[in-house]
Formats: sequence, structure tokens, C-alpha cells
Amino acid sequence: MQPIASAIQWAQSRFEAVSDSPRLDAELLLAHSLQKPRSHLYSWPEKILPEVVWQTFQQLVELRLKPTPVAYLMVKREFYSLEFKISPTALIPRPETELLVDTTLQLCTDIEQPRVLEMGTGSGAISIALLKHNPGIELITTDICADCLALAQANAKLHNVTLNSIESSWYDNLRGQPAFDLIVSNPPYIAADDPYLRQGDLPAEPLLALTPGKTGLEAIQQIITGAAAFLKPGGYLVFEHGYDQAQPVAELLRIAGFSGIRNLLDYNGLSRLSLGKITSNNQTCIR
Repeated sequence: MQPIASAIQWAQSRFEAVSDSPRLDAELLLAHSLQKPRSHLYSWPEKILPEVVWQTFQQLVELRLKPTPVAYLMVKREFYSLEFKISPTALIPRPETELLVDTTLQLCTDIEQPRVLEMGTGSGAISIALLKHNPGIELITTDICADCLALAQANAKLHNVTLNSIESSWYDNLRGQPAFDLIVSNPPYIAADDPYLRQGDLPAEPLLALTPGKTGLEAIQQIITGAAAFLKPGGYLVFEHGYDQAQPVAELLRIAGFSGIRNLLDYNGLSRLSLGKITSNNQTCIR
């Protein structure tokens, strides 16, 4: 028989080799096994776990040790104070990406019915957070992965918003779309040979959502060079990138004709986001 406190301590000790937050992981998975909030664990530390719960918890612990991210085991993740369904088909939303939502909402403030394109939507967390906080946005989401688009639609239904989705590799299938006020994205940006890809939980996440190629800038370059053809004059491109990519990203934006180029720091003080404004639509868009 296992009381709650002992079960947490047992899992915590096992997670120390694979997690930066072993206690939190143990509590989250046990609360999930019990189908109770974490507060239940603190209120009833001596309560004996039902045998079926203990068995379920042990199975989740073994999966966590592979390692499998906690979000995939719980099939959910909180982002921008909203809960989203999560699966291994999509990248797990990170807290630092909330800066992309904040910045986009701020840029939309003075635009009546802003038209926004989010590329590489994954779970749909960014687009859904935008729509929940500004229902007036006319939003198009894209992803190259049909399973990701299906997950995003499931999350849209969960939050009672409508996502207009297009299966597309960046701009490939966007012909005929009216121009956008903003294009936003959290693209893959880790270099293919970066050892970070082999650390922690990252090997369990979809590689396509993490790295675009040798330099890590391949997807960003595609997004930047194609953006002017799909933006209204005065429209903004806003995207996430690696903490050490601000300088090459700014140069790519400058070459592509963007002005007002800015780099923003995330809540950990790391370079995380860049944006630029297109002053004139100087490229030919096939519509």
C-alpha cells in the first residue's frame, strides 16, 4: 500500500536523472493518475492510493524515464492561462512563446479587424490564444502536418473559437489570399547538429518542429523573404528565434526591405523575438 507522500518521494528520486523539476513532475503525474488537482496531494499526503491508481502511476513514471515529456503523458499543457490538448505530433507550447502572443495582440490594438496569418501552428495554441483575447481578429493558420492541423482544430473546438486552417509548407498554398496585417510564427530554428537536440525531453518531440536544417535559419529565411508578398503596406512580420540569432535575423529582415526592426527579450532576459515592418509591397504576389 502506497500513501500519496511516499509515492511522490519514490517518483521524485527516480526523476532526478532525467528532469530539472523532479518533484513537480511527480506531483503532476500523480494528480493526473488520481484525476485530482495537485492541491489534493497536499491535503491528503497520508491517503493510501487505490491499487489501480498506483499501477497507472508506475506506468507513467516508467514512460517519463524514457524520457517522455510530462505534457505528452498528461495529454495537455497550459499556455497563456488556457489548457490545450497535446500529442507527440506537435511541439509542446513553451512559456517563452507567450511573448509572441503578447506582442501580436499589442500590434493589433490600433487595427480594425486585423487580418493575421500564423504559420506552423502546431497545437494551435498561439492562434487560439490570440482569438480568445481579440475575437475581432480574422485569422488563418497553416501547418505542413495534417495531424497538427487536426489537433489545432480539436483545441479550437475545446475553446469555442473557429480556426481557418490551410495545409501548407510556409507560403506554398496561400495563393489567392488577401494580404495580411501581420504574419506571426514560431518556426523551427535549432541547427541540425546542435547537441541541445539530444538533451532532456527534446528527442521525444517532432524533429521537424525543432530544426529546419544545418544552420537553424533556413525556415526563418523562407518566412522573411516571402513575407512582403503577403503583407499589406505597413504590415508586420513577428517571429520567435534562438537566443543567439538576433543579429543574423536582423540582417535578413533588412535585406528583405523591412524597417523598424526590433528584437525583444523574453521573461528570462534572453533574445527571443524579432519583428519588422514592411513599408511598401515591393514584391509580386501570385493571387
